[in-house]
Amino acid sequence: MFGRPGKPVRRSASSPRASSTTWTRSKKTKNRIFQEQNLTGRAAFKALAKSQQDAIERLKLSALPEGQRDEARLAALQNDPLVDFAILDSLANVFCPACKLWNTGWGANMMREAVSLMGGYGVTEDCPGFLGQKWMDAQLEATYEGPEAVQRLQMSVTMTNELFLAQFQQWIVDLRRIASDRPGTGACTLATAMQTWLWTLQHLQEATDADGAKLYHKSRQSVTFPLADALCWLLAARQFTLDVLELEAKGPANPALADALPGLVMFYRDLCQVQSARAASETGRICAELVFGYNAHPAWTSDSCRACYAADDLDGLEGVIPGIASTARSLSDVAERGEAHPAKAGPCAAVAGLEDFVHLRVKLDGCLTGARLAKDRVAEALTKVMIPEALDYPM
Repeated sequence: MFGRPGKPVRRSASSPRASSTTWTRSKKTKNRIFQEQNLTGRAAFKALAKSQQDAIERLKLSALPEGQRDEARLAALQNDPLVDFAILDSLANVFCPACKLWNTGWGANMMREAVSLMGGYGVTEDCPGFLGQKWMDAQLEATYEGPEAVQRLQMSVTMTNELFLAQFQQWIVDLRRIASDRPGTGACTLATAMQTWLWTLQHLQEATDADGAKLYHKSRQSVTFPLADALCWLLAARQFTLDVLELEAKGPANPALADALPGLVMFYRDLCQVQSARAASETGRICAELVFGYNAHPAWTSDSCRACYAADDLDGLEGVIPGIASTARSLSDVAERGEAHPAKAGPCAAVAGLEDFVHLRVKLDGCLTGARLAKDRVAEALTKVMIPEALDYPM
């Protein structure tokens, strides 16, 4: 999960635990250095701030091609334990609440669907895999180690960290590279969704609502919490993609997987595409609501009514400009005969200043191409799974 910036990261499903151990060691090293240099209070804060800026510089240098960067400076930054800690800490501050929030929320939904599926088969007690008990436990997990709202609140602060966002931008580049090598993983879809999320975050940090109030604020949780939820979708899909790459790379070394590995990898690639498409859809929906939802919808006024095309005028121009009548109706408001304005709530909302977001949203929708075909392949593969009659767990 955490790796050297500037290169695609491939980690196994067990990487969160390994990364936690790495972060713990890095924190102990940081504490030892601070103790040796007698850094406390404001001095320690300044040292951490400098390490964060050094970490951002390291990321920028790592992204440059060899020959276009200062190798000596990059080597010094890569060997700086405080820079390592700054990078790991910025990731841990986002991943820890994100894992808790995603696993409890989405996990509970999946358990509910699993219980519903088995109930449809008439199995309501002694459900295979103890699904009933796991579903009930999942409801309680939402409050263990802090309610979900606490995790969203923490993420709303940590996900705006400059160092985290610098790594987030590099992940977008890495996913494009993965998509180029393995088009069927949905990595390109995920990269576009991440780009849309990042644009939305930057926009909301500067924008105000119709009343002039700041949108991205710690007390405005109707903005910050949905954006945190969208980030969870993206992080989960990215980790899934990296796990599948790990399976493809190291699977041949496992005798239990060697024979069936090609089909297994293809199955999980299709699942990656399905999950990336779902994550992209959720992200697009949330971002669109936040970008447009706090603008006041225009109303019909004397000025807006005068701005409407009149149907009679368009018909009169049809002989001079063929097609203008139909084109104007698709691009603007047209008042039909006997109407002061079209029969709707108000003029179509303008997108002035939001053209980049509109372009990203259209691009994101197009990136869903092929996702349903991948889902059909996954569904067909699942119909061929054989379940042993002798269960391998106690009842």
